[in-house]
Amino acid sequence: MPGPQAHELLIRPYLDEDFTEVTGLESAGVHERYRSAVFVRQMAMLSPATFLVAVSGKTVVGFTVGTIVQDDPAQAWILRMMVRDGFRHRGIGTALLRAVTGVLHGRSVKTIYLTVAPKNEPAVLMYLREGFEQESLEPAYFGGGEDRFVMKRSS
Repeated sequence: MPGPQAHELLIRPYLDEDFTEVTGLESAGVHERYRSAVFVRQMAMLSPATFLVAVSGKTVVGFTVGTIVQDDPAQAWILRMMVRDGFRHRGIGTALLRAVTGVLHGRSVKTIYLTVAPKNEPAVLMYLREGFEQESLEPAYFGGGEDRFVMKRSS
């Protein structure tokens, strides 16, 4: 499937009409469909300004969700960053990352955290290029075999 040209890609806030595509993309990874549906619905309600989708034509090709820490609004976490198979390595993840960090910084967030699997080298390299630093390696962060780098970027 050919990827979008730069002028074809639109990044915008999530809309309820995106639910089926975003849930499908979310559950295509490691998440089961029910848990993915719950996550999408909850994030749409809790973080509407920082739940962003990348659309090419009429297809959702990626999404990201950031959330501000309730007890410390100077901190935020990027909870998800996903790009549809066939659209990876085309700058969509970088565009989503820049968009969500821009919204977060516009809301006075000073430090943004995320986790990423150490074996996901393309994502790790993208985050490093965008100014994130590895803060720690957390073994079994999501359970056995689910090691994660915790990365952060401060402004």
